Amino acid sequence: MNHIKCFYFLVFILVFQKVCSQDTLDINEVYIENDLVYKYSDNARFTGVTQMKRRKREVYFEEVYNDGIILFDYQYFKGSDRKLIFRTDYNRYKPWSKEKEFYYPKSGKWIQISSYDENGKKILVEQFEKKKLIYSCQYSGKKKNGQEICYDEHGNQLIFQYVNGKILRVKK
Repeated sequence: MNHIKCFYFLVFILVFQKVCSQDTLDINEVYIENDLVYKYSDNARFTGVTQMKRRKREVYFEEVYNDGIILFDYQYFKGSDRKLIFRTDYNRYKPWSKEKEFYYPKSGKWIQISSYDENGKKILVEQFEKKKLIYSCQYSGKKKNGQEICYDEHGNQLIFQYVNGKILRVKK
């Protein structure tokens, strides 16, 4: 029984060491080659966090990498205590191809989530207020393509249909 406890403790220490040993570098200390990120210091694939800072050493942008592949990036409001404005999740199997993009406006009343297909083309934009869907629109790249759902000032649901960015006329 004592050996099992020692084994779990050793596993915990190894995992903790890997998590805590990630580098935090300035974004100018890494470079991109063939869609992978490397450290200038030893030309090894980078695992850790890169940061961009303002003059007063305030972090306003971070990117998280694992073995040279970007996983996430975070952008923060100016002058705030690292209050998030944007978060982007990247496809782990296609570097630099977005999976989801989260927008958090300063008011904090709602959030917007943009979803992307495996090629990085936008396919859906949704807005939530207090975890309730208030807007949804399907896309094909940069053009609206599919259903757009929103609500008028009286709370009535409105549904519009788009094809290649053009709204279809609704027959009355």
